[in-house]
Amino acid sequence: MEYIKRRLFLTGSIGCGKSTAISRALGSRLYRCGGFLTRRRTEGGRKYFCLEKPDGSAAETFLDVSGGSPTVKPQVFSGFGLSLLGGDAVILDEIGGLELLSPEFSGALYRLLESDVPIIGVLKSPESAETMVKALGMYREFLPAAERLRAFLLSDRNTLLYQCGQYDENALLLAQRWVGKYLND
Repeated sequence: MEYIKRRLFLTGSIGCGKSTAISRALGSRLYRCGGFLTRRRTEGGRKYFCLEKPDGSAAETFLDVSGGSPTVKPQVFSGFGLSLLGGDAVILDEIGGLELLSPEFSGALYRLLESDVPIIGVLKSPESAETMVKALGMYREFLPAAERLRAFLLSDRNTLLYQCGQYDENALLLAQRWVGKYLND
């Protein structure tokens, strides 16, 4: 089998199919991964985002956008989120967002990224990060943290950061190859 890098991150515009490609490639193997999925939920009139264990057994809300001003719960990353950063293989869907404002979480994230653990995930695009900053009225220290993470991933010889187009078949093929290499039964 050709060389597949230990860490694969898909990036691209919102809604282009990054998470879908990874989910399709992982299939039932998703439940064997550590890490987390970022889920957008709507219940009644409530709209919120949560971190969810890959097996779906637990989730915690870190952003509620239902009211006039968004409610951010950074403690979710330094508690629940931190507890999810382990396993023989890890999914990080997605990173490059609010979690970067948690020193505990971002420190553990970088240690994970420097380890030998195979990781597949989604990295928030710079355009999506800008949109988030504007929508949430976020602190300006977020953008440098997001840029540092992107630069780290780009400079790491064990990481492939793939720029996805709309419903990109190559993204799915890369994810399938990663799964074949690192989660083969």
